[in-house]
Amino acid sequence: MLKLYITKLKPSEKPHDAAMRALDKAIFELCGKRATDYKIDKTRLGKPFFADCEKIKFSLSHSGEYAAAAVADMEVGVDIERVRPVSARVVQRFLSGIVAGSSDEDIIEAWCKKESYGKFVGTGLVGADFSKPHFMLVFDCIPGYKIAVCSAKEQTAEIVVF
Repeated sequence: MLKLYITKLKPSEKPHDAAMRALDKAIFELCGKRATDYKIDKTRLGKPFFADCEKIKFSLSHSGEYAAAAVADMEVGVDIERVRPVSARVVQRFLSGIVAGSSDEDIIEAWCKKESYGKFVGTGLVGADFSKPHFMLVFDCIPGYKIAVCSAKEQTAEIVVF
C-alpha cells in the first residue's frame, strides 16, 4: 500500500502545516483516525514516525505552493519540488553523477530522487548514496513540479490531489 496526498497551501498557511493536513487526510481515510491521534516522534537523524503505530510509515515534503504526504506500510520517502533553476555549484555538490540531463526539469527530478531516497533511508540528503535496495516513482501530476517517492519494493501509488 502506497498513497500520495498532495495539497495546495491555503492562504497564509505554513508549508509544514499543509503537509500535516495532507498526512491527516491520509490517516483519516486509511484508519478513521486523525494523525494527531498518534504520537509523532523523530529518529536521531530527524526522520518523523508514529511512535505508537509501527505499521504506518510516512514522509512529508513541501515546496512552493504545494505540500505532500506519502503513507505506506513500509519505509517511504517523498520529495516535491517546484521546477526552477539550480546553481551549477549546487548541482556539482549534491547531484554530481546522478543528473540525467541539463534542463531545470532534469536537475529537479534528480534532486527529488535523491531527497526522497534520503528520507526513505532516514539519512537525509547528505547521506543519500543509493546503496540500499529501493524502488523510485516520479510524478509530474502538478504542472511546474516534480515529485519522487522512494520505497523498498516496486508498487503503484494511489495519488490524491485535494
